Amino acid sequence: MIIAPERSRRPLGLASTKPHSRHDVERDDCPFCEGREDQSPPEVLAYREPGSATNGPGWSLRVVPNKYPAVGDYEFATTGKDLFFQSLPAFGRHEVVVECPFHEANPAQFSLARIASIFRAYRDRMLDLAADPWVAYVSAFKNVGAEAGASLAHSHSQLIALPLVPEAVQEDWDNAQRYDSEHGHCVYCAMLERELREGVRIVLESPGFVVLAPYASRFAYELWVLPRTHESCFESLTDEAALDLATLLKPLLGKLDAVLSAPAYNWYVRTGPLRSGRPPGFHWHLQLFPRTTRVAGFEWATGCFINAVPPERAASELRSARIEAAMSLAVDHG
Repeated sequence: MIIAPERSRRPLGLASTKPHSRHDVERDDCPFCEGREDQSPPEVLAYREPGSATNGPGWSLRVVPNKYPAVGDYEFATTGKDLFFQSLPAFGRHEVVVECPFHEANPAQFSLARIASIFRAYRDRMLDLAADPWVAYVSAFKNVGAEAGASLAHSHSQLIALPLVPEAVQEDWDNAQRYDSEHGHCVYCAMLERELREGVRIVLESPGFVVLAPYASRFAYELWVLPRTHESCFESLTDEAALDLATLLKPLLGKLDAVLSAPAYNWYVRTGPLRSGRPPGFHWHLQLFPRTTRVAGFEWATGCFINAVPPERAASELRSARIEAAMSLAVDHG
């Protein structure tokens, strides 16, 4: 990583060079709003009012198969014996977590209970998908804003279940296990202890979680949310921990909007492979990336990232950011 604050002062002359703020559109014809359930495939999970009909109104959150999936129901077999160009059918599950029945684009406006329900839905679907022996890993992620890859404004997340552990996840897993075997403890726990002691990159804390701007971060205002207690897999999340996580994430999103003028952003859960038990080396966490800059030629050419905002400065700005009083209210609207 290259930390280069002077890059933030370079002239921006091309049109659309600066990142755009998020925009809420398609309210009138949004397929995710309550009453339009027939525009989505049948739900695989829903948190509903007692007595409400499946695939009808009366839900607070629902999970449906993605209508345009990246992976799907394909026979799990190799396509040939070519050892050079190897491939597998695109087997898996691609699901959408529709996070609210009313049209809301900004998850910072959600109640604590609703934010907690998003993480409970991730957990519940991971546990259900783990029953399929062909599924090795489930990626839970959220795109907010067009620059972060979202195609619809209505707040939603996605889950993609895969028959293999992705390379980046496997690399993190292997490195963590190697550190544990060499030092006798979890590298993430050690990092968290050091960061809490020094304090300069800490943004927010709750009884069960800590938000920090990681050392030598790849992107400006990159953030990690780590549980204080060592847990390797996200499926172990309790309802109480989900609510605790929500109490941290809600003000964090409000601070990001205040400091960066409502940027597009992504978050994802980095968790251990399914059915991997509770190894001492790996520690699940959530990573969040505001889209403040674009990856350019040097990054593509080298895999080395240039960050114009040191994480120590990002943490300081976010710690001191004031959010609107309305943002702190634990009530939904719609």
